[in-house]
Amino acid sequence: MSKNIVTVPSVYEVFQGNKKWRPVFAVCIALFIMANVLLDYLYTLFQNSTFYISESFLFSASYWILFFPLWSLLSAGVKKMNRTILKLTLTLTATAFHIFIYPALVWLLSEIFYDHTFPYQQTFNFALSAYFIKTVLIYGFSLVAFMLLNKKINQPQAVIRSDEEPSKQSFIRSVIVTDHNQQKLALAASDILYFSANSPYINVHHLLKKYLLTSTLKSLEIQLDPAQFVRIHKSTLINIQKAVSYKSRLNGDYDVTLSDGTVLRISRNYASDFKVKFQAIHGVE
Repeated sequence: MSKNIVTVPSVYEVFQGNKKWRPVFAVCIALFIMANVLLDYLYTLFQNSTFYISESFLFSASYWILFFPLWSLLSAGVKKMNRTILKLTLTLTATAFHIFIYPALVWLLSEIFYDHTFPYQQTFNFALSAYFIKTVLIYGFSLVAFMLLNKKINQPQAVIRSDEEPSKQSFIRSVIVTDHNQQKLALAASDILYFSANSPYINVHHLLKKYLLTSTLKSLEIQLDPAQFVRIHKSTLINIQKAVSYKSRLNGDYDVTLSDGTVLRISRNYASDFKVKFQAIHGVE
């Protein structure tokens, strides 16, 4: 079956798949009907003629209610069709159908609910004079709106496949320090036990010795991999891979023991994050 044909299942899906906007659309239609009736009333005042609210409501409601099914079908057709000429043809067809079916609906409702009926030809002539331009404009703008909406929805979006890992942020793998001979050394981050604040410097506690680094703990923390270096105190940042055990102080704080035997205090404010990353590195309890 050609994909440019609006099938019965697709029409059904249109009505079933747009439940969220139905109440809003119904309210809009009701407001248009009320506005139409009000304009009819004001027109009769201006013309100094008799106003029949039942007839005004019949003609207004019959016109605006038809937009509900026709707009839904137009939306489905625009979504199904690829060629602009077909979409334009569908829009013109909907416009013509609206104009031709409107007098029939007025006749049917007046036949059922009113004491007298309104002839088809009379109402058709009225529709051409009162509603033709309005109907063309409404369906024309609707076509443009549906096309823009579908274009926005169908724009390709970047999708990360489940079997592809997103690019990781680049973190420093070494820290450059100066020894007592003013020699620059690059210390591998994996060989560092922990950092401690010593304003205006940072103490770099290496496996072999301690060095000074001109920086702040906060600035350095941003550059280090958070999965490897964990803040345990406002003045201490440790290499979680060098932590071998920890023990509660029974007051919310903890003591952590590093691979070289160093024992550091874990503040209760950082204990939760430390325990999560410790278990992630060394395995859950």
